[in-house]
Amino acid sequence: MATYCMISTTGSWKFPAVLGIIGILIGAIFLLFPQLSLTIVIYLFAVIALIAGILLLAAAAFLAKGSGGFFAVPLVLGVIAVILAVYSFLNPESTATFIAIVIGAGCIIMGLIGAFTALFQPAPAIRRALLAAGGFILAGLGIIILLFLQRSVLLIFQLLGAFLMIAGAVALIGAVVMMLRRKPDKPDYIDAEFREG
Repeated sequence: MATYCMISTTGSWKFPAVLGIIGILIGAIFLLFPQLSLTIVIYLFAVIALIAGILLLAAAAFLAKGSGGFFAVPLVLGVIAVILAVYSFLNPESTATFIAIVIGAGCIIMGLIGAFTALFQPAPAIRRALLAAGGFILAGLGIIILLFLQRSVLLIFQLLGAFLMIAGAVALIGAVVMMLRRKPDKPDYIDAEFREG
């Protein structure tokens, strides 16, 4: 989230501001209502898996009409996705553990990508340092999630919510700074006529 403020080359403060507000809102929901957030994420995951499975099965049926065995890959992936969706609906506790593992791994990957991207981007040193620190903190959060997976999945959602709120606040502050430093708009065209005399 905060990394986008640095990577964005448009200079617009609006998108980072919206991203920051969304991060703060989602983070607050995760932090204050972890059980509700977990339930929503589990069923959202199951619905997405079911939709993906149906689309893959439809693609396999379409490819089966042509020649070749290309339909086998989407067929197998579609069956796996549908089984995963049904399992998620029937056994949400195991799905919660799986989602926690995915969130932990995602935090590590996104944190390290964000940190190294921040280090090599042309930006003021303080801004790069803050974004790199945020990336390393996110990666550290991912490691904590994976190490203490058995403790509580709800705690993971609360930690993730706190991080999203902080990242959203950083993005929002960055948007305000971009807005204050913004130069006045120059006209895209000059309204003039050319006359030969």
